[in-house]
Amino acid sequence: MSNAQHPTCFNVSIHHHSHFPYKLPVLIEVLLITNNSPPISVIMAKLLALSLSLCFLLFSGCFAIREHQPHQKQQPQQNECQLEQLNALEPDNRIESEGGIIETWNPNNRQFRCAGVALSRCTLQRNSLRRPFYSNAPQEIFIQQGSGYFGMVFPGCPETFEEPQESEQRESRRIRESVQGESRRIRESEQGEGRRFRDSHQKVNRFREGDLIAVPTGTVFWMYNDQDTPVIAVSLIDTGSFQNQLDEMPRRFYLAGNQEQEFLQYQQQQVRGRGEQRRGREQQENEGGNIFSGFKRDFLEDALNVNRHIVDRLQGRNEDEEKGAIVKVRGGLSFVTPPERQSRHQGGSIIEEDEDEEDEWRRPHHQKSRRGEEEERPCRRGQKCERSNGLEETICTARLRQNIGSSSSPDIYNPEAGRIKTVTSFDLPALRWLRLSAEHGTLHRNAMFVPHYNLNANSAIYALRGRARLQVVNCNGNTVFDGELEAGRVLIVPQNFAVAAKSMSDRFQYVSFKTNDNAAIARLAGTQSTLSGVPMDVLAATYNMDRNEARQLKNNNLYKFLVPPRESERRAAA
Repeated sequence: MSNAQHPTCFNVSIHHHSHFPYKLPVLIEVLLITNNSPPISVIMAKLLALSLSLCFLLFSGCFAIREHQPHQKQQPQQNECQLEQLNALEPDNRIESEGGIIETWNPNNRQFRCAGVALSRCTLQRNSLRRPFYSNAPQEIFIQQGSGYFGMVFPGCPETFEEPQESEQRESRRIRESVQGESRRIRESEQGEGRRFRDSHQKVNRFREGDLIAVPTGTVFWMYNDQDTPVIAVSLIDTGSFQNQLDEMPRRFYLAGNQEQEFLQYQQQQVRGRGEQRRGREQQENEGGNIFSGFKRDFLEDALNVNRHIVDRLQGRNEDEEKGAIVKVRGGLSFVTPPERQSRHQGGSIIEEDEDEEDEWRRPHHQKSRRGEEEERPCRRGQKCERSNGLEETICTARLRQNIGSSSSPDIYNPEAGRIKTVTSFDLPALRWLRLSAEHGTLHRNAMFVPHYNLNANSAIYALRGRARLQVVNCNGNTVFDGELEAGRVLIVPQNFAVAAKSMSDRFQYVSFKTNDNAAIARLAGTQSTLSGVPMDVLAATYNMDRNEARQLKNNNLYKFLVPPRESERRAAA
């Protein structure tokens, strides 16, 4: 193989490589001196071998750099986001369970495929438990209504919540059960007080309305409603995440029951669309099993060291299918949780304090947390950045929720227009693993948020309350959506598509899920917007207008993001 066959490799490795700055004649002279003037063919062969070695090192370096780059989101297929029309979508699948309802949007819809996300909504009645499950992609769960408990199980993390010693246990159980009025459980505890196994488990968290919960990929999650008010939780699954190594169809892996999988019918639609009838029949036969159902009994008996009766319960054999993924718990649940903090009153209503958030606001940046470890803070430019390390510091004790509802402190506020609260990985570091963020907004009647676009994320805007008129424009300048977004519906806004909204209700509330942990927006109107950053003469020449018109274009809107209703609209509303 001649040197001419590798001109690029030879040039990069010898002439331009920063660690090999020698000219070719110099190399030849050195080789002649050190090898007692061998033939020129031998010299060229050595140079070629040297250049190939350097090429290999360069390519290895490139691959190493690529491996250390942040993982990128999976890209949608070509032309998947060439959307000429968007629609405000409502759930098209409803699965009823013993203790609640699960509703899903079709992830095969082109809008969801473009954004690489899937959406579901879960409703839990009182004393209802959503059975433990895990998913093939990271999730954000927004609590639209209600309060209760949730837990996650992180592989390898210790079970730090432990029941007290027997004397303390008896007293705490007596108090808890007398408050709940569960006489049956009291009788059972009195019968086997001394023989009762002392339970321990991983952390259990309290959630309330307005909370955003971060659920990493493959992490087992469960939630429970202990209050009279039904819990409504909206979940976004980032199927386009690099952490999802399967296809972009969302999948729930349940640990119990034989309920219908909420996204299974969409998988079957894909299979039938490809004409794979046999595989479709196999999926239909396996419908409703949990992750233990497929194992043989003897495997589980040996693995868990339990009898066949327990294995049958584990696999959901002979269980009523109507129980579903959400089950009623007779008499309520009992597990170890720390005592709740004193609730504070605001405007006649009781608001539970978020311990993590309150402590974060009050604690100086240099102060240590109750665990004795320095809390991780976002790195600021020009400052030395120290990151905590160790499994327990980063995963096992991570804060996984933050309240962004109306009771929280807003990031953008105008008493005449509304409020906006965002949460990114700077606020909730766990979102850095998920590469997701969220925004909660409230608009008063006839108030609007200005046209803007997401620089680095797709967004799914879910209407919580009221209705608003939204307009979305694509790269061709075409209006792809101009309509109402009502409570319970979702609108996908792809990256860089411009969107604006105007409330048509006294109070329009929404939550926007975004596919970047530090999603950023660019405003197209108002102060500090794209237009205000352009010189006046440039605007005048760009839009073929005089300087006075350009000045009005830049300066007439004195608001940054939220714009109050006009005076005429206020009078009409009054």
